[in-house]
Amino acid sequence: MTGESLDSGELIEVVAGIVRDERGRVLLAERPEGKHLAGTWEFPGGKREPGESGIRALARELAEELAIDVISARPWLALTHDYPELTVRLQLYTVDDWSGEPVGQEGQSLQWVTESDMAALPMPAADRPIVRAFTLDPYYAITPDSDALGAPDGVLRWAEGCLERGIRFFQLQALSLDRADRVDLAREFGRLMSDSGARWLLCGEPELALQSGANGVQLAGERLREFSGRPLGGDFLVAASCRNAAELARAGALALDFVTLSPDSADGGLPRARSLDWEAFARLCRRAPLPVYALGGVVPADLEHARDRGGFGVAGTPGFGALP
Repeated sequence: MTGESLDSGELIEVVAGIVRDERGRVLLAERPEGKHLAGTWEFPGGKREPGESGIRALARELAEELAIDVISARPWLALTHDYPELTVRLQLYTVDDWSGEPVGQEGQSLQWVTESDMAALPMPAADRPIVRAFTLDPYYAITPDSDALGAPDGVLRWAEGCLERGIRFFQLQALSLDRADRVDLAREFGRLMSDSGARWLLCGEPELALQSGANGVQLAGERLREFSGRPLGGDFLVAASCRNAAELARAGALALDFVTLSPDSADGGLPRARSLDWEAFARLCRRAPLPVYALGGVVPADLEHARDRGGFGVAGTPGFGALP
């Protein structure tokens, strides 16, 4: 992503592409000497010009940088990162079809890497959440609370129905249960997830998530100020349920992995349970430092709608029993 201006405090719009070879490896480019963040590896792309569409900018940049022609591409992920000297708004696209042989046209080195290899490479800070996003499923099913299903067993039956239809990423709520019952349900839920090759996060406290054997924890956005740093390390996923820009910024400062976003209503109250303000969602996504899942009356079929507005995935309860 070469060629951007570095005036202090400048906001720049950047596009980049996920270009894969026949083995599924991803193409990365090394920033050459003399450039901002020289020596780091990044997804190829560059600055979006005023009035230029994202797809057009991507096609132009990849032709200039790699001498390849983009035939088709789709939005995949967008996020914003504040460096000391500038703010980068990055829109990443999956390049589904392209022609030509990639060759660095601006002196940059290129290499094809597996998704797991990316974590070991020096990459710009703005790209680090993207590397983690390669491990995330865009469909995130949130279990109904046990009260809504009549009994904890109803949660397991609901999850089994989702698994049968292809969902492999879950959040277990169970907030109406006391701690002992939550742990018991979480352990049963965990066995179901493990047997199905699915991953899941527990909504609540990090300690309880660890005790329950979850793959991570979902934190309440309004409680993020209680944490001085990321609460779980290693391979554990840490996410937050956000409603406004302040909570999104705090989630980024804590280096979380992703957020669900259900914007506050215009009067400052809670969002309506069965509708999402897509305009507010898109506006908040423009400043989000992490991958964002749309939450609030959305269904799996809304994934493209969410990605067109800067989101990465869709999350919810109703409608998540079936993929589109």
